Amino acid sequence: MVRSRVVAPLAALAAVGATLVVGATPAQADPPGGTLRGVYYSYDFCRSYGASGVAEGRWDWWYCEQSYAPVSTQWFLWTFDY
Repeated sequence: MVRSRVVAPLAALAAVGATLVVGATPAQADPPGGTLRGVYYSYDFCRSYGASGVAEGRWDWWYCEQSYAPVSTQWFLWTFDY
C-alpha cells in the first residue's frame, strides 16, 4: 500500500515533466545559415574575433548580437558561410 502511494505521485510528476520538456521551444532560433560561435561579455572582443575569423577565412560574414542577461550584458557571435 505504501508503495502505491509513492509510485502514483511520481508517475504523475514524470508525466507533467515530460509534457513540459516536449512542449518547450527555443526563445529564438539560429538565424538561417548561421552558427553560434561564442558568447562574450565584451562587445569589442566579439567584434575582433568575428573580424579575425573573416580575415583568416574561417567564415564569410559575422555579427554580434546583444542579449540582456539577468546579471550582465552578453554578446552572441553569429557567423555565416556562403
